[in-house]
Amino acid sequence: MSEIVAANCLGCHGAAVRMSGLDLRTRESMLKGGKSGAALVPGDPMKSKIYRHAAGIDQPRMPPDKKLQDWQLTVVSRWIGTGAPLDKPVEAADTRKAMAAMEEKPISEEERQFWSFRPIGRPAPPAVVDVGWVRTPIDAFLRKTLEDHKLEPSPAAGKRVLARRAYLDVWGLPPTPAQVDAFVNDTRPDAWERLVDQLLASPRYGERWGSHWLDLVRYADSGGFEYDRDRPDAWRYRDWVIQAIASDMPYDLFARLQLAGDEIAPDDRNALIATGFLRHGLDHNVKSEMTRMDELDDLVVTTSNSFLGVTVGCARCHNHKFDPIPQKDYYRIQAVFFSTKNHDVPLVEEEAARRFKRENERIDDLEKPLKDAAEALKKPYRDRKMAEERARLPEYVREALRTPAEKRTEGQKLNVIQVEKTRNFSEADVVASMSDEDRARLGDIERQIKKLEGARPERLPSAMAIGEGGPKPDPSYFLYRGSPDSKGSLMRPGVLSVVARQEPEFPPPPPGARSSYRRKAFAEWLTSRGNPLFARVMVNRIWQHHFGEGIVRTPSNFGKTGERPSHPELLDWLADEFIRKDYSMKAMHKLMLMSAAYQMSSDDNAAGIAADPENRFLWRMPRQRLEGEIIRDSMLAVSGTLDEKAGGPGVFPFIDPSLFQGSSGRAWAGKPDSDPSTWRRSIYIHSKRSIPLPMLDVFDKPDGISSCPRRNRSTIAPQALILMNNSFVRFEAKQFAKRVEREAGADPGRQVELAFALAFQRAPDAAEKATAVKFLDGGGESLADFCQAIFNSNEFVYAP
Repeated sequence: MSEIVAANCLGCHGAAVRMSGLDLRTRESMLKGGKSGAALVPGDPMKSKIYRHAAGIDQPRMPPDKKLQDWQLTVVSRWIGTGAPLDKPVEAADTRKAMAAMEEKPISEEERQFWSFRPIGRPAPPAVVDVGWVRTPIDAFLRKTLEDHKLEPSPAAGKRVLARRAYLDVWGLPPTPAQVDAFVNDTRPDAWERLVDQLLASPRYGERWGSHWLDLVRYADSGGFEYDRDRPDAWRYRDWVIQAIASDMPYDLFARLQLAGDEIAPDDRNALIATGFLRHGLDHNVKSEMTRMDELDDLVVTTSNSFLGVTVGCARCHNHKFDPIPQKDYYRIQAVFFSTKNHDVPLVEEEAARRFKRENERIDDLEKPLKDAAEALKKPYRDRKMAEERARLPEYVREALRTPAEKRTEGQKLNVIQVEKTRNFSEADVVASMSDEDRARLGDIERQIKKLEGARPERLPSAMAIGEGGPKPDPSYFLYRGSPDSKGSLMRPGVLSVVARQEPEFPPPPPGARSSYRRKAFAEWLTSRGNPLFARVMVNRIWQHHFGEGIVRTPSNFGKTGERPSHPELLDWLADEFIRKDYSMKAMHKLMLMSAAYQMSSDDNAAGIAADPENRFLWRMPRQRLEGEIIRDSMLAVSGTLDEKAGGPGVFPFIDPSLFQGSSGRAWAGKPDSDPSTWRRSIYIHSKRSIPLPMLDVFDKPDGISSCPRRNRSTIAPQALILMNNSFVRFEAKQFAKRVEREAGADPGRQVELAFALAFQRAPDAAEKATAVKFLDGGGESLADFCQAIFNSNEFVYAP
């Protein structure tokens, strides 16, 4: 039996590692068990967890990486059945050596040659037969693939289609009839290029493309989990992203500031706001070493997914199962972020901040005796209710409460924490149980406290930033199996070793530094030309949003379980061009928009469908359903109610209170659909993780829990239902109808023409016009009904 345990169990439940608090080296430690209770019941294999998990009766099966042979299970069962005799502790041979070996995983040259880890090349655009179709080097790569597969590209789209496509793609708003006509009537050879330049120069471009980045970095205006508390300063990061993208901040600087703005430019407020990237994970209600590991995991995972396109998070508990990412890489990258602490920086002069602090401290001092008096009044009543509640608890929980803290088992500790964190009565119940006299005294105290609270100064505007405790980094360790209870070697900061043939320098911080400067060094490696993933991943993301799918269709997984690129030479050429253009995102947008591929029609043809039904070779422009935010913004735009004001705190459109009332104190200060303050672009809607705006939710808006590199594209009944029944949609349909009536007059034919021009950027054909005019003859609210029907049409919710 000892040999079976030594060979199969002690790697996770021995001297160096005790997963779930379980030690299987001695009979006594097996009887004591771990967080799930005793592992051994002598004489009864079927009640012994050690047998049930080994046999696969209970999950997970143990050991996790292999199955015990039948004869081994028989030995375990018989040993338990005979009373589980064990004269001396089980010891694994060379335990320390074996554990140290877990920290090392050499990376082979073959692994480094995987396509995404190789250095970026610059393939020459291939020669093609149909040279007349090629407008940019992009087209040469695509046309060559089409010719190799004997496919013809779709014809060029009309100018009205191109105008609608480009405005929705770059601005996230439909063009006005005047804007469409200006482009259609521009006969200059560079009319399309002029339109592209105009669109990229607008702040609207930053709002549209900023939303893609916010999806990726799990942006939200609240902390998530049960209480989902609002973050009143989170919006400043959202505005920073929009402004950075609109101003064409080089992507390498854009990345460095988000990871280490406080170290790169410690006195620059915008650089501090940029570090909000590291603050948008979930707020854990319980603070412990384990939840801190989860917070750091969020930083490692979001950073590696967003900037590197690899799943480093899979190496938290073991070496990556598919990619050459050692577990040690995970903990070396974790060491980069280990010392970070939340840091809210007042965006005012120092004297104003000091005055604010002094005034709040003065009010705190005045409130303290009042709060102490209130607590003294409530305590005996609360203690009585708690005693009544605990008397009803199961005996094993009461026993845990009676046991001295230092003698409690892991299971008892969890039971006590659960009891202390939860209770089945509220403070209101405590107050209700008080005597009339005590309740009156409490009410008087609370009124005094409320008066003092009303005298507090308004909260200062702050940057929701990140910082560290000082220049000396906090120590962090390799964790065997990812368990904080099983610490290995002290970790030095590091990077992704499969692409870093030479380990980068992590120099000591400069004199007077307020942090370790590890993040700055990491950010410099991340954005260096020696890291091929940085540029490859980003150009693929830009391509994905223009063409519906990335050249790599798994945009945050460039590893072995991700998809291979459909056009690998094109991807490398784009990555190299991105670097040559000094990481200008606008330059890459323009390059893609100017291609013949982007200007193709989205119409199908039989040959293309037969040979390439998924359109991976890009023989036509993909049709893309618009996101919920763009559908909503389009309604506001065509109805004439859109408020184009940029930036500032989020707005609160109406949400039916029945969707969130009674949910752990969460609230939504929604305003009526008729309130103009809510007619802002959807990127400025307060993003509360637990109370999503239903219209955006049904159209697949991410939940903000984790990085979202590619939105789902569902087609479900609630989408049609919300466009038919939602109060906002109906209100905007009526506003649309008023605009049409105001600008087109009472003539139904002109009303139909204007509605089509505003919503679809085209004129109705004869049949459409005749049908619509006949519908409008019905009177009543037929014009509003017609406008709402337009909102419900595929043409309105799809980019052409």
